Amino acid sequence: MNLKIPVVLGTAAILFTLYGFMLENSIIPKDKILSGGPPKDGIPAILYPQFITADSATFLKPKDQVIGVTIGSQTKAYPIKILNWHEVVNDTIGDEPLAITF
Repeated sequence: MNLKIPVVLGTAAILFTLYGFMLENSIIPKDKILSGGPPKDGIPAILYPQFITADSATFLKPKDQVIGVTIGSQTKAYPIKILNWHEVVNDTIGDEPLAITF
């Protein structure tokens, strides 16, 4: 398969060559395409999150943002300051599987 994609200079462009994308039609010289981030699977997901009560979350400030999810009567909060480092949390609420992404 000859997959043709536009290539941009910067962060993600080098991943195209690393993961099988064809660059022979690129308008940017290959030696000018630079890596700009961690490799595939370089940011680990949180697979078994541990939760504490809101009162115990002393590392959070009142202005800190969270992604909140409520299913039925259960609510969970995923702090953005943690998601900045992990980007994905695989979790469940009751029997419902969730992927929290940021």
